[in-house]
Amino acid sequence: MRLSLIGMSGAGKSYWAKRMQSQGYRNIICDNLIAEQLGPLISSSEKSTLGLAAWMGKPDQPGYKEAQAKYLELETKVVTQICDELEQSSESDDKVIIDTTGSLIYLEPQLIKRIKKLSFLVYLRLEENSSQSHYQIFIDDPKPVIWGKHYSPEPGEKPEASLRRCYPELLSFRDQEYDRIADCTLEYSFHHHPETCPSEMLDAIQNMKKNAS
Repeated sequence: MRLSLIGMSGAGKSYWAKRMQSQGYRNIICDNLIAEQLGPLISSSEKSTLGLAAWMGKPDQPGYKEAQAKYLELETKVVTQICDELEQSSESDDKVIIDTTGSLIYLEPQLIKRIKKLSFLVYLRLEENSSQSHYQIFIDDPKPVIWGKHYSPEPGEKPEASLRRCYPELLSFRDQEYDRIADCTLEYSFHHHPETCPSEMLDAIQNMKKNAS
């Protein structure tokens, strides 16, 4: 069963993609592939997400709109290449898990439809009512985040205040979009529980897939 993990940055996609290796799964990490495309534009001394976050910046900073557009352009290229690879691989190459970016929902509908056809989209939902704590994680451990139309500073408002105010709106929009394209949704209480193991995760996904078919 080919899987694509979708959800907000910090939801646990990379964590679970790595843990699934114990079940024989091969990892495809989209952020690493995007970072490779950017090459010297990001710091080689930082892990890819930190380097990408530093390169992209925040929506109140100069150059963010251009970086956001470039990131989505490269993400489109990377996801297209992944789809090409999956289409050309044999049926025996079934244990693949794609660690997508949080911005998958901003790609063209036809490309989302394509990756959905080639893999089972699993949405790792964030904890309910956790927008402010998750915002603090975003500040303390930066990830490249596409804000789209969800950053709207008010006159005289400081950038930090604008980010904090708009972040819950971004999470709400993202939650609806992830849920819309997902084949199944795993609640935070399950995928974040310390006793949930990879085999239990797979069993849950397989049961949801059977029920959906």
